[in-house]
Formats: sequence, structure tokens, C-alpha cells
Amino acid sequence: MRDNLPSHGGDNSTDVTLAEVLVANTWECNLACTYCFLADRTRAAPGSPMSPELARQVIDGLDQGLDEIETICVHFYGGEPLLNLAAMEAMVDRAAHFPSERFQFSITTNGTVDTPAAFALLDAGNFQVILSIDGPREIHDHCRRTVTGRGSHGRVLGFLDQLRSRTRCTVRGSAVVRSGWGLANAEAYLRTLPVHHIKAQAVRVPPGAPFDLTAQERDRYLSDLEAIGRTVIDDLEHDRLPKDDRFSSRVLQLLTGRERTTYCGAGRSNFGITPDGTVLPCLLLDIEDNRLGQIDEAPASWRAAGAHWTSVRKPGRECEECPALPLCGGGCPAIGSVCGENECQMVRKNCDVAHMIWDHFRDCPETLLGLAGIF
Repeated sequence: MRDNLPSHGGDNSTDVTLAEVLVANTWECNLACTYCFLADRTRAAPGSPMSPELARQVIDGLDQGLDEIETICVHFYGGEPLLNLAAMEAMVDRAAHFPSERFQFSITTNGTVDTPAAFALLDAGNFQVILSIDGPREIHDHCRRTVTGRGSHGRVLGFLDQLRSRTRCTVRGSAVVRSGWGLANAEAYLRTLPVHHIKAQAVRVPPGAPFDLTAQERDRYLSDLEAIGRTVIDDLEHDRLPKDDRFSSRVLQLLTGRERTTYCGAGRSNFGITPDGTVLPCLLLDIEDNRLGQIDEAPASWRAAGAHWTSVRKPGRECEECPALPLCGGGCPAIGSVCGENECQMVRKNCDVAHMIWDHFRDCPETLLGLAGIF
């Protein structure tokens, strides 16, 4: 598992047409990244990988349990998902029995499993690939090394080259910003790569932990977010789709006048599934109190448990008093408890920049409609 967490658009309406389900088909990982968010799972005994039989049950269970939702995005996360190709293949094959718009596939990968079978599967499922690459070799290999201590940068670039030449996949370059490596630097590097979209995100660690941004670096990070917002404005003014789409969902919220009722729809339109089939509101919330059931159980049971989980979790008093609440929805329940105020500060800045973009195009809002095509 890398710190490049999925970027949810948010569940800001009762009329949800897209659900995202994070599936850990294995906790095994062949890298030992120093800032790993789930190192206790990937470096300890990772447990058994998901079986192909259970993988097929995941597709059937999601189809039945999320029957009112038009499209389900199955997002493989881990561990390194490509280390368990059998489960991925079983899901893609099973999904092919449903209408083409019923299931979509995405994957967050470290880009080191570069077998012909892996590329064939990614192409067959028309995956969106979120590829973790932090920067040039000296930056990337400082943190992202194999379990035997070897750097992975060259292999990731080779993976990207084959991915672009052998598949039709959409690729998002994803980097972790940490102390000594700024957001502007990471974005500039990602823009040199042959990828469709980019996103660089501050490392998610407790305040004061190794790799956490210093106060000065955090101020610079917030300033860089505003600079990215100005680049988005320039792109839209010149009829270009922004490569960095981190503000898009919130700008579209402002365009449609909808308020976000939860941060990401966890437990309602977003779920997580572990290798043994445990259903969670989010894969990053795997503790006993958050377990909703098993994917092979009656779907009504884990859906009801998810609805209850959501209903009893309301924004705290500090959120109720925050002007960013309508665009934020109360903060990520998985990350907020780790990063605290640092995470809130970044989310508030994202909301401020979304307002800046919206205000710029207030008199020509049709310009913003192109942002809907990024997702």
C-alpha cells in the first residue's frame, strides 16, 4: 500500500449514479515504502489473498447490493493488487456477463509487476491506472524501495512505457509530497511523463512524524495549491482539460448548487472489501466497529449496516462552524484521525481554490462543464 490514496468525488446527492468500491485482493506487497499508510498489514503476515471464487462473489454481491446505482467502479487497492492476478481476472471475467456500463475498473499500483499477463488484464478491463511515482530517481528511490532494498524508479518508468504502448488504459501519475520534496516540484515532474492526469498529495502521517511537512513547507504547499488552481483557470480559458483535476468535483458542486452531505459517501455509495470478503465503509477503516458484514451474505444486511454507520456519524462541532463544510462534507473519517488539523487545513484550501475557479467563471459557467469529462 502506498500513501497515494484514492480521490473520491464525494457523495453530495441522494441520486447517486456511480459507486466506488475499494477492493484489497491481497495485502501482500513487494515494496517497503518508508511512509506506507498500511505497513502493519503489508509488512506483517498479510494473510491469504482473495480467491477467484470469492472474487466472482464480490461482483455478484455488488451488483445485487448496489442495484439502484447505475455504475460500480471496482478499485483494486492493497498491498500490490497485481500480485494476485487470479482474483482480478475472475472479477473482470465475471463483470463481462453484465451490461458494459455496469462495472468499471481502476487500480492503484506501484508499477513493478510488468508481466505480459498483467498488461493483458489491464487492457481487457479497460482500467484506469493510478501509478505511484514520486519524482526523479533520487526522490522516488529514497522512499519507494523493494523489500530487499533496491530502488524501483527505473522499473516504474518501464511499466509506464509498456502500459501506454500495450494497453488502452487511462493513466494517472500519482506522487507523494513529503518534507524536502514540494508540491510544485512533484507536479512539474509528473507533467514530464506520458500520463493523462496527475495528482501530487501531501504525505499522510501524524504531525511531527518522519516525512511530515514542516510549518514552512506546509505554507508553501498551500501556496502551490493556489498556483495549481490558476493553471486550471488558464487551461479552461484555452479550451484545455486540466491535467490536475483535484478541484473539479468541488467546482462542479458550486456550478450545480449542491452541498456535500458526507466527505465521500463511505457506507452508502463507497465501500471497502478485504481479501477475506469483509465489507467496510472504506478499506482504510478496517477495525471491528466498522465491519458491515461479508460480501457473500445477503446484500440487504451490509447495506443496512452501512446506512446505520453513516447515520450515526455526524460532522463535529468544529466542522459545523467551518465555512468549508458544504464543499467538504465533514472530512475523511480515515485520514482525519491520523493527520488532524493538517489534513483539515489542506481540505479547506482545496475548497478555497475551488471557489476561486468558480468565481473566475461565474459569468460564463458553461466553460466549467468540461470538468465533468475528466472523471
